[in-house]
Amino acid sequence: MDAPVDVCIRGDGVVGRTLALLLARDRLRVGLVQAPEPPSQEVRAYALNAASRDLLHSLRAWPDEPHATPVLRMDVHGDNGGLVQFRADQQDAQALAWIAGAGALLERLGEALRFQPLVELLSEPRKAALTVVCEGKASATREEFGVQYVATYYAQHAIAARLRTERPHEQVARQWFMDGDILALLPLGGPQGTEVALVWSVAQARVDELMNLPEADFEPRLSEASHGCLGRLLLASERMRWPLQLARASRWCGPGWVLAGDAAHTVHPLAG
Repeated sequence: MDAPVDVCIRGDGVVGRTLALLLARDRLRVGLVQAPEPPSQEVRAYALNAASRDLLHSLRAWPDEPHATPVLRMDVHGDNGGLVQFRADQQDAQALAWIAGAGALLERLGEALRFQPLVELLSEPRKAALTVVCEGKASATREEFGVQYVATYYAQHAIAARLRTERPHEQVARQWFMDGDILALLPLGGPQGTEVALVWSVAQARVDELMNLPEADFEPRLSEASHGCLGRLLLASERMRWPLQLARASRWCGPGWVLAGDAAHTVHPLAG
């Protein structure tokens, strides 16, 4: 007979794993339902604030320095040469944020879970006093509970990838707003790193063209759009895409269940 659990968490992404560790720290027995298959290649990156960093440190799940790069400056470029800068030293802060690769963060959370006996990894849901749905925006369980998920699309897609840079990023996060597009290069690989996470929000009409370009043509487009600030940019991963949307579940909780993370709501990356 299966051992009883107090909380069953459906979905073992960053939200689900973090929640499992927090609940187990409060002496609750947790069942964590694993996803059927992890993505073949993870190119997403998280911008984490100081509170998130402290929380993950307390769970012994903070990634090593090469996988969680402090942002000391942020440059935001607009039309007609406009520029806004934010600096950590002017805010009397250790960093404005930390850029952590999603894969590295999931790995560290997974290592912490292996040392937590109150969390049991499950292949399917188990009956519990509380079910927490952390399955992301495409959650199937949400529909089982009769919850509507109303989405408004921005007519933009995000293109994400990892890039190698000719020059070090110097712990600067860079953004360009141009003709409706938003290009972001987020520093990875530690203080002297030459790797960045790309998030390029483009109009829906252009996403197929950019995704289908050969690497030899896509890379110069990126270097041109970033005004050559990091020199030549080379793809270090596959390109991924997804539509950008504002979405919100009609209900976030009910008898014996609650939604968390993207299963409850999603926003444009800039609003995150």
